[in-house]
Amino acid sequence: MSKPIKIILIAAGALLSLFIVAAIVLVSTVDPNEYKGQIAQAVEENTGRQLTFEGDIGFRFFPWLGLEVGPVALGNAKGFSPQEMVRINQAEASIELLPLLTGNVSIGVIILDGFNLNLAVNKQGVTNWDDLTASKGAKEPKTTQPEEPAKESSGASLDSISIGGVKITNANVTYDDRSTGQQATIANLNLLIGEVGNNTPTPIDLGFDLKLNEPKIETSPTLTAVVTLDKDANTITLSDFILTLLDLSVTGNFFAKSHDKGMDYSGEIALAEMSAKKLMTSLGMEPLKTTDPAALTRISSTLKLSGNSNSAKLDNMTVKLDDTTIKGEGSVTNFAKPAIVFNVNVDDIDVDRYMPPATKGEATQSASTSQQEAGPAQEPDLSTMRELNLKAKLTINKLKAMNLRITDILCDLVAKNGIITIDPFSAKLYDGGLTAKSVLNVNGPLATWQETAQLTGVQAGPLLNDLVGKDRLLGTTKANYAVSGSGLTPDNIKKSISGNASFAFTDGAINGINIAQMIRNAFNTLTGQASSKNEPLRTDFAALTGSALIKKGHITNDDLHMMSPLLRVNGQGWANLPKNNLDYNTKVKIVGSLKGQDGESIDQLAGVTIPIYAKGSLSDPDIGLDAKAMAQALLQGGVKGVEGAVKGVGDAVKSLTGSGSDSGAGDTKEGSKPGGILKNLF
Repeated sequence: MSKPIKIILIAAGALLSLFIVAAIVLVSTVDPNEYKGQIAQAVEENTGRQLTFEGDIGFRFFPWLGLEVGPVALGNAKGFSPQEMVRINQAEASIELLPLLTGNVSIGVIILDGFNLNLAVNKQGVTNWDDLTASKGAKEPKTTQPEEPAKESSGASLDSISIGGVKITNANVTYDDRSTGQQATIANLNLLIGEVGNNTPTPIDLGFDLKLNEPKIETSPTLTAVVTLDKDANTITLSDFILTLLDLSVTGNFFAKSHDKGMDYSGEIALAEMSAKKLMTSLGMEPLKTTDPAALTRISSTLKLSGNSNSAKLDNMTVKLDDTTIKGEGSVTNFAKPAIVFNVNVDDIDVDRYMPPATKGEATQSASTSQQEAGPAQEPDLSTMRELNLKAKLTINKLKAMNLRITDILCDLVAKNGIITIDPFSAKLYDGGLTAKSVLNVNGPLATWQETAQLTGVQAGPLLNDLVGKDRLLGTTKANYAVSGSGLTPDNIKKSISGNASFAFTDGAINGINIAQMIRNAFNTLTGQASSKNEPLRTDFAALTGSALIKKGHITNDDLHMMSPLLRVNGQGWANLPKNNLDYNTKVKIVGSLKGQDGESIDQLAGVTIPIYAKGSLSDPDIGLDAKAMAQALLQGGVKGVEGAVKGVGDAVKSLTGSGSDSGAGDTKEGSKPGGILKNLF
C-alpha cells in the first residue's frame, strides 16, 4: 500500500473517530430538556403564545443521530378557542452518521403523531394566525449592494440524499369561519410515504375523513400512488394512481420530463362508472330531474393525454353516458393565444330522456310567467369569442330530440377573428335530408348572423307526428331558405330577420280539415238546406307550393298554390313577427264535383271561387270562410237558390267560422268547427 493512501485512510479514520466522540460527548453531556424553558420563553416573546412541553426531549445515537419530542402544545391567539392552536403528541427525526463521511445524507423515517391544528376566523374577519404572520415592525431599509454572481450550490443533490419515509398518523385539522359560517374538519388523517431517493419508487398512501357544513358533505377520501424521481433523466413518474372521493373513483398514470425548453408530459386517466345524480346528492345538491329516471346514473370515461409547456393534446377520449358512447380527440397549441382543434363522435343518444319531466297543463304557463318576471331578454356578452381560434367536427350516428329521429349528423365548426361558421351541417331525417350553413359575426356591438338551408325528400307526416303528435300535413317536402339578421334575443331576431324561403309538398294531404265539406256545408247553409254528414277531416292534394319574402320580420307570400282533384287553392298575404299579427286570404276554386261520402254532390259549385281568411294574432288567429264573399261569388256564378240567402249571410258567417253554436257539420266539438280546424292546422 502506498504511503499517500495510508495517510488518507489514517486521516479518515481519525475524522470518523473524532465525529463519533463528539456525538458521544453531545449525547452524554447535553440534556436538551434543560432548554425547554428558554425555548418556551423565546416563543412567547416573539409570538405572544405559550409553548408547553408535556413530555421530554431526547437524543438517539449510533448509527442514527436522532431527536425525539414528546407531547407539545402551542397556545391559541387571544379571543379564540379552544385554548390550544397546535398540539403534537410525538415527533421524531434522525440522520445516519456514517454516510455523512462520504458526503451523502441519509435521513430516517420522519414521524409525526397526533398532530392537531385549529384554524379560526372571528366575525370581524380576523384569523388566529394573523399574529404569527404579521410583521413585528418596519426595519431600517438596507443599503442596496450590487449582487454578487450566484455561486453554484455545493449542497447535497437528490442522488446524495435519501429519506427513509414520512409517517403522519392521527392528524386532525379544524376550520371555523364565523364571518361566513363555513366550517370544515379533517379527521383521522394518516399519510405514509415510503423511502425517497433518486430513481427509487416511493409509495404514497393517504386517507382522512372530511366534513363540511356548506355544502353538507361527509366523505372519506383515499389516495394511493407510486412516485419515482430520476435525476439523471430529469423525469418524474406517477404510477398506480388511485383516488376515491365521494362516489368517484379515479385511476391513472402520469409521466413528465423536464428539459431546457420546458417540459413534456403524458398520462392516462380513467373514471369508474358513477351516478351523477348520486354524486349531486352527496354534494348536498338537488339531483337533476329527468324524463327517464335512469338517465345520468351510469357515467364513466377514459382519457389519454400528452403535451408540453406550450401545448396539450387529447390523444383519445371515451365517455360512456348511460347507453351512449362518446369518443373524441383534440389539441390546444400556443397557450398565449390558444388554437383549439377537436373531433367528437356520438354513436346514439336520446336527448329527450335527459330533459325535465313535462308538467301537465303548467309547462307553457310557467315558461310564460318566468319570462314576464325576468323581463326582456338581454343580449349575451360574446366579446370573449372574438379571440376564439377553434376548429371542431361533430358527428352523431343517431339522435332523438324533441321526439324527432335524425341520423348521420355532420357539423363542421370554425371560429376565427370573431366569425363562427358552421359549414357544412348535414343530417338525414324521415326519408330525406337537410343541409345548412350558418355564420355568426360577433365583432360588432350587436352580433349578426346569416343562414341558408335546404330540405329535400322529407316526409312531412311522420316528422310532424313525432314532433307535435299530429300529422296535420302529409307529403314529400322540399324547402329552402336564406335568412340573415342581427341580435340573438327573440325580440331582436323577429325585428331583424330578412331573406327568402320557398317550399313544395307533393302527393300529400292536409289532415284536420275537409275543404270540400266546408264548402258544401256553407252552400247548404246559404240555401237553407241540411248540412252533409260527417266525413273524414282530410283534404288531399297533388302539390302544395309557395314562397316568402322576409324583410325585418315582415313575411309576405303571394304565390301559395295547391292542386287537388277537386280544388285549386291560391293564397296571398302577410305576417308580421314583431307585431305578432297576420292578414292572409286564400281563394279556393272548385274544379270538380264536390261529392261527399254519402254520395251527395253539388255540381252547381264547379268553377266557383270560395274565399277563406286568416287574420289577427299569430298565436291565436281568427280563421274562417268568408260567407258573404262566397254568397256574392255564387250569385255572380249564376248558382241558383242563393238569391235570398245573401240577406241572412251574417248568421251564416257566425255558424261557419265557429263563433256560433252550430258548425253546420253536425259536430259541435271545437276541433271540428271550420274556424277551430284551421286554427289547429296553422
